[in-house]
Amino acid sequence: MDRPFRTTPANAIARKAAWLCALIWLAVLAPVQAQAQAQAQDLPDWQDLHVNDFAGLLAPQDAQALDRALAGLRKDAGIQGTVVTLTDRARHGGSDGLEPFATRLFNHWGVGDGARSDGFMVLVLAENREARIELGRGYENDADILAQEIMRNTMLPAFRDGRMSQGIRDGTLAVITLIARPVATGQPLGTRERELMDRIVPLAFGGAWLLILGAIARQLWQRNRCPRCGHRGLETQVAPLQTPLPEGGHMVSHDDVTRRCPACDWSESRQRLRRQTVWYDPNGAVLRSRTNRAAGGNSGFGGGSSRGGGASGRW
Repeated sequence: MDRPFRTTPANAIARKAAWLCALIWLAVLAPVQAQAQAQAQDLPDWQDLHVNDFAGLLAPQDAQALDRALAGLRKDAGIQGTVVTLTDRARHGGSDGLEPFATRLFNHWGVGDGARSDGFMVLVLAENREARIELGRGYENDADILAQEIMRNTMLPAFRDGRMSQGIRDGTLAVITLIARPVATGQPLGTRERELMDRIVPLAFGGAWLLILGAIARQLWQRNRCPRCGHRGLETQVAPLQTPLPEGGHMVSHDDVTRRCPACDWSESRQRLRRQTVWYDPNGAVLRSRTNRAAGGNSGFGGGSSRGGGASGRW
């Protein structure tokens, strides 16, 4: 005699489905999530909004020029750009390739405005012999084409000749001039023939370079003059500001910066946030340190993100 047909209760089906989902998560999603968390922990923290030359590839004058150019771009157009150099990506969880590593680092830092996502990152990996112009998701495909032209015609030739600092400087200035500023003003980024780009790119970053040098010279001239008597040659003294700790020792997070005129004895003092806060024991030994993300008077990046657009190059 056949047994009567019996249906499985709905709550039993729900329990089985829940167990099945849990098993799938443990088998597939948990390792992926753990790997993503590990990669995020390996990523370097930024120490400066504009230039993070961890690999030491930039000459001092080029680093200063880029800092001023990127600061001017942020002030004038509200666009955040940053330059990053690293020795290699493997030690920072980048064994999966240049492009995913650059996008992950970009999004981890949050380069660019959170609403517009119009930031950009110029990344150079010395030992990997790789470079990447990573653009925020707010840029159109035409910007990717221009970025590839800049990479091919400006950055890679310099890198192959061993002119690392010049290639980073000129490539970044070209991104500012040909991509970031036109987007900020609403100008279309039309595709251009390579011959046209070969003429425009050197002129663009050459003109920007002259403007930056002029701005630097003007600011240095004004900065070194006394506001009271006009005497040139102000003296600057920098001393660490020590804050005593209850348990003994002290902490240093700021410097006292004093400018003084030897001619009229005018002086001005201010406190400047250091790159790092350092704790010392009573004997002066370092206990621990912490990066000050607001160093330089900026609160940080704006929370922008990238979809992986931009251009890559290898030499």
